[in-house]
Parts: sequence; structure tokens; C-alpha cells
Amino acid sequence: MQLPAPQRLYQKTGLQLKERILSGRYKEGERLPAERDLAEELGVSRTVVREALIMLELQGLVEVRKGSGIYVLTPPDEPQAARGDDEEDALTAGPFEMLQARQLIESQIAAFAATLITKNDIQKLMEISQQARREDRYQDSEWDKRFHLKIAESTQNAVLVYLVEKLWHQRDKNQLWQKLHDRIDNRQSLDSWCDDHDVILKALIRRDSDGAQKAMWQHLENTKEMLFKASTLEEEDEIDYYLFADKATLKG
Repeated sequence: MQLPAPQRLYQKTGLQLKERILSGRYKEGERLPAERDLAEELGVSRTVVREALIMLELQGLVEVRKGSGIYVLTPPDEPQAARGDDEEDALTAGPFEMLQARQLIESQIAAFAATLITKNDIQKLMEISQQARREDRYQDSEWDKRFHLKIAESTQNAVLVYLVEKLWHQRDKNQLWQKLHDRIDNRQSLDSWCDDHDVILKALIRRDSDGAQKAMWQHLENTKEMLFKASTLEEEDEIDYYLFADKATLKG
């Protein structure tokens, strides 16, 4: 059987692992090699390996056992690639690549918003933040999305609003993101997100462009680390900074 050519690095890595499963190199019930070993052997980062493994999990080829590892399942008759259920396919980028794009784009948007934000914009953001702390701790997407979109709207630039809307649309429809997001300890993480939003809001109130940029960057960096920890399958682990930098070093 000829498998379709992959478009992204995690897909290419996932295809390599899938071929090993379908060929019997990794047998049913067998534990896959440690992700550190797979990353070294395949010449990619551990972030890419994790996204590839999530892809295979969605296709029913492997099973994740937290703290134990990833085990091979009986391959379905016709394993299918993960797809969105909307009228268009979800963006094929992995969760960490999507977060990197958001860091680059939304940190700059926050910096620009600080120069144009109005009293009404600030009041709307405060209302969203207050509502967020009253919401069900397991329902984060709606108020989180409203907060980020409102910052984009504060720039008075329809193109920037459109970009943020598209990023959130793809976040909501991307099955790799959803699978990884479901593993987060939401009670702790959502409180942290509310705290992060407060820091961003305070910088906007001060009209501090540099502070708003750094606060937004750090907020998404914190989200990345939460997702990375949620994807950890081994007892001992280290953060992989292959795709990310610690600080907002770009200046617009």
C-alpha cells in the first residue's frame, strides 16, 4: 500500500513510524522506543516526535499509557489521517507550531493595541476577565478567545482581527490540539491563564507597548509549557526548546 506524501515534519515522522507498525517492525502490544531515542534516530526534535505520536493515536495505531509509554494497537483495516469535521479541513500544523505562530503574531498585536486602546476596550476586557473567573473551570475556549479577539479589535485593524480569528478557528478544529488540550489539568491551568490575562490587561491600561508584548509572549509561552508537560509520557523529562525562545526578542 502506498501512503500519501506528508506535508509537515511531524507528518513525515508519523509516516515513518506508521510504516514500521504496518510492516510489523513494531508489533501489536509492543511498547515503542522512548521518544528521546526516536528523536535521535529520526533526526528530529522531541516536540516533533510527540506531535507525530498524537497523530498516530488519533488514527488508532497506538495507545498512550501515561507514565508507561506508547503501545502498538491492532492497525485498523483502513487507517485514516486525522481531519476536521467542519466544511474545511483543519490546519495541518501541529499544536506547538501553531503556538509559535501565535506568539509571533499576537505579541506584536498586543504591543500595537497598547498604543490605540480606548477606555471602552479596556472596560470590555475587564468584563471578560471577571466573567472568566466565574466560568466553569473546564470551559476555557470561549472567554479566552473573546479576550484575544478583543485585543486584536483594539488595534482598529480588520486584517489583524481576521488573522486572530483564523488562528482560533484552526485551534478549535485541529484534532491534535484538542487531543493534547484534553490532557491538561484544567483547574490549575485556567487559573494561570486568568492571571496571565490580568498581566496583559494591566500593561494595556498603562499603554505600555513593550510590557504588553512581553506579557502576551509569556502567556503563550506558559501555554506551550503546559501542553508540553501534558504530552510527557516518560517519568523524567526536559523541556525541548527546538521551536521556541524564552523571551520576546523581536521588535516591531
